[in-house]
Amino acid sequence: QMCIRDRKWRPRRRELELALTPLGDGLFGPSGRVLSSAQTDLAHQFVHWRKFGFEELRTGNLALWNPYIYGGAPFFGGFQSALLYPPNVLFLVLPLAAAVNWSIALHVFLTGAFMFAWAAHRGLHAWACVMCGALVMFGGTLFPHVYAGHLPNLCTMAWAPLVFLAVDKLAERPGFGGGLLGAFAVAMQILAGHPQYVFYTGIAALVYAGLNLRTATDRLKFVTAVLGLYGGGAALGAVQLLTGLAESGETLRGAGLSYEFAAMFSFPPENLLTLVAPELFGNVREVPYWGRCHFWEMSLFFGASALALAVLGAARGGAKRRHAVTMVVVLLVLALGANTPLFKFLYEWVPGFDRFRGTSKFAFPASLFLVLLAGLGVNELLSRGSALGGVPPPGGRALRATAVGTFGLAVALGIAAVWVHLAVGTNPTGSGWGRVMAAVRDTGELFLPSGLYSDPDFVRRAGRHAAASLGVASGTLALAGLLLLWSERQGRFALALAAVALVESAVFARRTVTWFELSAATPEAVKRFLAERPGDYRIANPAHPHSAMSLRVPELLGNDPGVLRRYAELVAFTQGQNPDEVLQHIPLTREHPLLGMLRLRFLFLAQGGERYRVAEFTNDLPRVLLVGAYKVLPNRDAIFNAMANPAFDPRREVILETEPEPRPAPGEPDGEVRVVESSTDHLTVEARLRSPAILLITDAYSRHWRVRALTGSGQQAYRVMPANYCLRAIALAAGEHRLRLEYAPWGFAVGRWISLGAAAVGLAFLFGRAVLGRSRGRRWRMIICNCAKDRAETQEQARRDA
Repeated sequence: QMCIRDRKWRPRRRELELALTPLGDGLFGPSGRVLSSAQTDLAHQFVHWRKFGFEELRTGNLALWNPYIYGGAPFFGGFQSALLYPPNVLFLVLPLAAAVNWSIALHVFLTGAFMFAWAAHRGLHAWACVMCGALVMFGGTLFPHVYAGHLPNLCTMAWAPLVFLAVDKLAERPGFGGGLLGAFAVAMQILAGHPQYVFYTGIAALVYAGLNLRTATDRLKFVTAVLGLYGGGAALGAVQLLTGLAESGETLRGAGLSYEFAAMFSFPPENLLTLVAPELFGNVREVPYWGRCHFWEMSLFFGASALALAVLGAARGGAKRRHAVTMVVVLLVLALGANTPLFKFLYEWVPGFDRFRGTSKFAFPASLFLVLLAGLGVNELLSRGSALGGVPPPGGRALRATAVGTFGLAVALGIAAVWVHLAVGTNPTGSGWGRVMAAVRDTGELFLPSGLYSDPDFVRRAGRHAAASLGVASGTLALAGLLLLWSERQGRFALALAAVALVESAVFARRTVTWFELSAATPEAVKRFLAERPGDYRIANPAHPHSAMSLRVPELLGNDPGVLRRYAELVAFTQGQNPDEVLQHIPLTREHPLLGMLRLRFLFLAQGGERYRVAEFTNDLPRVLLVGAYKVLPNRDAIFNAMANPAFDPRREVILETEPEPRPAPGEPDGEVRVVESSTDHLTVEARLRSPAILLITDAYSRHWRVRALTGSGQQAYRVMPANYCLRAIALAAGEHRLRLEYAPWGFAVGRWISLGAAAVGLAFLFGRAVLGRSRGRRWRMIICNCAKDRAETQEQARRDA
């Protein structure tokens, strides 16, 4: 709207195609193709989560429990399911591949649109706002997540600019409108599925609010409004938030991380060079990324020319640059994580920092303020005169100093590019460049085989690619320096500089786009094998554990921090690992009798391509069985030692942590049991016993499972107990039993009413404001009409008197 109003700008078909170019192949290509790499999280996890969750939702079932991974785990409360996130309605109405692609495109666009709105609120020129939106959309902190297939990340990140916009509104004029806008954005982040970005955005928003406190019009109201912003957002998203908090105490996520694990994925200091040379450490096409950690979380690129504009904005942005520079510095220090002494203090003393790994994610809010500074740089150039009209803006020392600094950096990068290119010419591994790559290898934070760093061919390829990236950055900065100098005399060169920044970011984004066939996410060979062997058992497919959710066959493994700690500790124990150091990914390295207790029947070991070696286990238990003997042991280690005894037989004996009531009779149980009905969140069981026994259910235990008697059951009170440390047990008396187990976390029961109440309050306010606005409009129209009528009558009377 600003563009059309101020500059008579009209979008054309070619411009629309240019805007959609980075994602066009996936959006408008053949059906069944998905925007992402087949080797990353979308293929391995998120397509299966979306398929399972929204297939269940389409039948009217909001799945709170996921029975298909880890022997059972929380699903809705794991956040990443995002079942109540409004834009995910796409997964209810579109085919899965199309829904994934349009969800990605929608949230990339929303990020840019909200950044545009924030820049516009700061009073930036229309073209500066357009540039800000595009740089965020296609920048290195956001767009590479498309390659990685991080649906929850993209959905959550999109709302961050709107949170900062709300803080600005409240700083200027605390009121219910700005607070409601911010609360809506926070709630959408909570529902979108990535709690870490919610937490980090909250930290950034509070720091930003603290900086704005000094200049706020009413400090007390401002503080109250900011707290209300997050309180209101938490209330709107309470159904998701409280469910996750209720369940997290039993999961690896809620128990806290070791310092070493939490320190992983800190932003490497050397990757600050990606501000100007995004492919210095490789990319996703020609040369695999060989820097520390992952490419999609270790890039700050938003354009070399945009960096020059950001420097100008920091120097000459006027009052609008207030606090932006401070926010960039603070957030980059937080992103560096364990590379600074500050992280250890935060880990030990600030709640939340011991729950997540990957402080590099602070780079995203830092990039928002960097882009805002770049917009201020363009705004500074355009505000001195009419750029389109050709009025020369007056010069300034800051502008010339920025241009000189840009030229200096261009020369330095050009020299570095020549040095790297020459260094890898004869003896790559023994050169200075080889020593640089060896230093990266020695950090141990790699996801490539360490042997590649000693391979002369790979070192040579990496060096030449890095030299090319440095050379392109050098040339771009030299052009940016020229445009800065020319814009001192002719304002329209500022638009050319903004265009260069847009082209840089668009080319970078385009070079990260790839796609895969959706069918590749579910191994066809495994699907055929299981179709020929129906039954109620578990499998283990370490290469594709989450594909079990699409196959609808229970899986022993998984790769998600929402795994229940009891279950993870037992599986780790079977593999000879220390249960106190268990992680969400547990490799299967050996057979163990207790894996049969978890119903494992088939182990699929990938041999490359579609080939698997299948190991079959013959001692798997049924889903429900009656056990007569039991033993009560007080703690985990005692239970594990008892189950490790070769004499332990889970078909005949169960280990409990409290005395059962009623107690089973000695000897073999006399009775039968069967599953009548089951769904994601409930299980109906019928049993007939001539003597008391323990009902053992070989699904993962959680304290949120409840059991109630159904009509015709001879026993009116039942209790779910942990059995064999991570399974479920119910003590049964002699007689007929019909009982129903239900997964019912208290957070969901309480949170849904809080969310409904908060939504009702918000809608009531909006409705009241709309009605009041219309009544005010009618009143003013009446006043204006009456004034016009009185004036006409006065003029008519004057004519008559004359």
